[in-house]
Amino acid sequence: KKKLQEQIDAQVARELEEQQEREDIRMNKQIARDAEVARIHVEEEIHGMIDSLDKSNKTIAKYLHEYQEFASKLPLEKKIELISDLVKYHEHYTKVEDFIPMGSKKESERLKRKGLNLEKEQVKKQKSSEEP
Repeated sequence: KKKLQEQIDAQVARELEEQQEREDIRMNKQIARDAEVARIHVEEEIHGMIDSLDKSNKTIAKYLHEYQEFASKLPLEKKIELISDLVKYHEHYTKVEDFIPMGSKKESERLKRKGLNLEKEQVKKQKSSEEP
């Protein structure tokens, strides 16, 4: 009876191992299929990105060519005038960029710092006027 039980246990163990092997093979095949599908999708996405970049590069090249053609036809006086306008614009632009609107957080911080400095100076003045 014990021998029969051992044979049954061995048979069940072999069947379980075979079943596990089949399951492992099935899982590996599924993983391989999923990886292949993912690779294909990534490849398609990359090709789409490359096509988009190619179109962008063509557009940029076209506009650059048009700009160079336009610039080569401009007389020197006009080029100087445009550069002068650009310099003026840049000066005004930096002023606008540096502008801090009233009521903004930066402005209130700036005023607080000034206020602290003024208070310190007033305290010093008061002490110096009280001393003599």
